[in-house]
Amino acid sequence: MEKCCRCEKIFNVSDARKEYNAEFGEDLDFDENYGNEVCADCAICDTESNINLGKAIDMMNGEEDYDADHVEKYL
Repeated sequence: MEKCCRCEKIFNVSDARKEYNAEFGEDLDFDENYGNEVCADCAICDTESNINLGKAIDMMNGEEDYDADHVEKYL
């Protein structure tokens, strides 16, 4: 069992990996991004935030259809 460095929750790394993979499939690697330092809840929240930020940046750069509400919320 490990202690999350963000929320200090005690968690099982293999369970966290399974939850993360269930949320994002094999596209993203839990171990590469978070190792044994971050619980699944914090990792999923962080990844969703990064994905939304990336989409907002792509919208600002004209690489994705612009959604003012999304850009305002995530930038």
